[in-house]
Amino acid sequence: MTLPAEQTPALIERMIRIETKLDVFNQNGADHESRIRVLETDNTPGGHQDHEGRIRRLERSVWLAAGAAAAGGGIVGQIIAPLIK
Repeated sequence: MTLPAEQTPALIERMIRIETKLDVFNQNGADHESRIRVLETDNTPGGHQDHEGRIRRLERSVWLAAGAAAAGGGIVGQIIAPLIK
């Protein structure tokens, strides 16, 4: 299929605009991919990779606090019990 000579410049201009838009789209996609990779590999203190260690520290501190509360409660109970009788 051949195009009339008067349509060729308009077609070329349209193809150039489409190619420019595709280049911008591809560049934005590459930028998006690089930002996603940074987020996936982020291992800083505020990062998202170190959940396991953080949860272990939190559980350890909760168990230590519960043990200290139980021991403290027992000691206080032993001191107060003779005073109440």
